[in-house]
Amino acid sequence: MIERLETHRVETFGDGAYEWSTATASYAVDPLDPGTSRITDLSLVPTGADGKVRFTGDVVILRPRAGGNGRALLSVPNRGFTQLPFSVDAIPGGAGTPPSAGDAYLLARGWTVALPGWQWDVPAGLIGIDAPVLDVAPGQLRADFRIEAPVNERRIGDSVPGGLGMPGVDFACYPAADVDDPNATLRVRVAQMGPGKLVPRSEWSFTSPTRVALRGGFRPSHWYELIYRSTHAPVAGVGLLALRDMGAHLRRDHGGVLAHGISQSGRLLREFLFQGLNVDEEGRKVFDGVFADIASARRGEFNRRYAQPGLLAPMMPEYGPPYDSASLLARQRSRGAVPKVMLTNSAWEYWRGDGALVHQDPVTGADLPEDPDVRVHLLSGTDHIGSAPAIKAMMPLANPPHELNPLPIHRALLEQLVQWALNGVRPEPSSVPRISDGTAVTRETVLKAFAPAAVPDLDVLPYTPDLDPGSAPWPIEFGAPQLALVSAVDATGNERAGIRLPAVETGIASYTGWNPRRHIDGLPDVLYDMLGSRIPRPSRQAPTVGELRRAAESLVQRRFLLADDVELAVGQALAELRDPDADAGERQLPGAGG
Repeated sequence: MIERLETHRVETFGDGAYEWSTATASYAVDPLDPGTSRITDLSLVPTGADGKVRFTGDVVILRPRAGGNGRALLSVPNRGFTQLPFSVDAIPGGAGTPPSAGDAYLLARGWTVALPGWQWDVPAGLIGIDAPVLDVAPGQLRADFRIEAPVNERRIGDSVPGGLGMPGVDFACYPAADVDDPNATLRVRVAQMGPGKLVPRSEWSFTSPTRVALRGGFRPSHWYELIYRSTHAPVAGVGLLALRDMGAHLRRDHGGVLAHGISQSGRLLREFLFQGLNVDEEGRKVFDGVFADIASARRGEFNRRYAQPGLLAPMMPEYGPPYDSASLLARQRSRGAVPKVMLTNSAWEYWRGDGALVHQDPVTGADLPEDPDVRVHLLSGTDHIGSAPAIKAMMPLANPPHELNPLPIHRALLEQLVQWALNGVRPEPSSVPRISDGTAVTRETVLKAFAPAAVPDLDVLPYTPDLDPGSAPWPIEFGAPQLALVSAVDATGNERAGIRLPAVETGIASYTGWNPRRHIDGLPDVLYDMLGSRIPRPSRQAPTVGELRRAAESLVQRRFLLADDVELAVGQALAELRDPDADAGERQLPGAGG
């Protein structure tokens, strides 16, 4: 539970109808509670006289000064940043800097939005948590990172580079227990899922407990895996309890409470459900609904010793089963208080090799039954990053990227989730590739339709191996690949399955969830992380504004777009069609009329 919420700063937010406050939450949890006891190493933390374990975390809250709709959304911070979800043009903030309101979608509808810190490894200035730290005997872990620019020495921990007005983030790392450890190893790969080559110990060294150097330098477009030992052990899983107890705190004053997470924070919500934590220590339901976007079938390093929540790309045991929704919710069902769940993924998660595992058999590919408490949607042709032209322009891509923005669809799906979780109104069925209707096929099948474009090498496509999620051998032991299925494409090269934005539906170009890295001699053509392609179709006329509007109105009829967002969706489609990188001679830009 939250014992105390100490507010540090309160200021007016947006047009004055809301206030933005920063606070420190003081948590006290019972290590013997059935849910709390799921947290790794919590039983080793010293308790107070009342038998409780205590820790603190940052909290940011946006609340209406008056009125409000009586509902609260817990928005899980992604890598320590705060952001107002579901808002157009919202810019992230930190612990001391409010996020921009954008079009303030949630605030205009009276929601309270809370953003609790949960991640132990974010730097000061971002939203984090002070997890209890254990001093343990040396244990083995790994650091895994991709090199983008040549460098002779680097930090052990992973980093997000800065740029475009956003600061870079260096995640805290585990210091090496012995910098001269002869059993520490370094491996290098030329593809993320490719075999690793052992680097002789004489060619690399620790320059400090948290830095490593390689003779001749680390090479760009290579992946490195460092395996070493540490005695530093934060109890990372208390971040899950921060979500639970902040949700319980919100329920005191709100008639409906939902949770929302994107990417890393969406995977955290899947872990939350897997651990059966949607029941507080008094036996009450925490969240009525959970919305996890682009989390795919994965969880993450959130609840084990030496967990590194900030890791960006490596394969980990937690990427193993359970994948499908029924298995993910099994423990929660045994405890009760199952929330309604909305899962959305871009085409990139499918092309990474794990998106379809949410709703298919991982060996045969057979369609699994619709879970009564879960809906799953593919947002056709979209990628993991969404609309971020300045960022995408910096990436070494073989094909032009696209700027598809799924936000309007997300708003409609949020409304479906609210109505389902709070009012019992059934949502639309899942929109996903299926074997039964012929829309689920292999990636190799789809790539045959794109011979003129740059395509990745088939033998280095990423995949999900058979993994034991309960063990952590380093280097990780990969089993047989799980079956990777994606949506079949139509005559325009666009995905048949899923929810199609107006630009995709009208088919002026092929919008994909994959894009190879720009070719480098001597290296395989791998998929570039998280980005899709926009491949022009010269034979197709650009759609008119009227055609785009009709495509948007069709989404409204199917409850995948709000009527108020028709013009937003049309405007975003027009912006996509005016892509300056496209060849103007291959299409006609729509005019101002219908």
